[in-house]
Amino acid sequence: MTAVWCVFRNYAAHAVEIGGDITPRPLFFLKSPSSVVQADADGLTEFSLPDHEDLIHHEVEMVVRLGEDLSPAEVCIGIDVTDRTRQTEAKGKGWPWTEGKSFRDSAVLGTWAEWEAGDHEMQLSVNGEVRQRGSSSQMLHDIDSLLATLTDWYALSPGDLVFTGTPEGVGALVAGDVVEATLHAADGRLVSWLESVVR
Repeated sequence: MTAVWCVFRNYAAHAVEIGGDITPRPLFFLKSPSSVVQADADGLTEFSLPDHEDLIHHEVEMVVRLGEDLSPAEVCIGIDVTDRTRQTEAKGKGWPWTEGKSFRDSAVLGTWAEWEAGDHEMQLSVNGEVRQRGSSSQMLHDIDSLLATLTDWYALSPGDLVFTGTPEGVGALVAGDVVEATLHAADGRLVSWLESVVR
């Protein structure tokens, strides 16, 4: 992996819930590869909050990993962990978002599976309560559009990760929370999962 690409506001309902606009073409921000936390083969992991005084949000996403031909090779469920306090401050002052999006443990990844085209259903719960549920069919810009934009404008590499956006329902995380997330294929098959303890 050389880059972690994250698409900006790719679900309309999420844009509404955070008071943001929708862009006519895919826009991206980056996370550092050092921000990645990979679950083990059983889908278990843990991650730490960057600042226990800040508002930290979960954003569940379908994540694809690019193969040698720069097309999707694998897929997993992921969490874009966001320091909303730092991000909001940066937005207000016209600063870069890096401090709110690319800190240690801010890209949590579940188990990996071979990529299959088609809709995927994702869900995230915190302490057994479902917070987010959505389908890749709701994306404003589909996988092909995301990769076309990345290919046209940026230099991609095999192994790059693409976070494809979050549905509505983002919410706060605190130390001690247990977060569970799943990704299912359209036929109901469990494709990827994770269970993570927040530290």
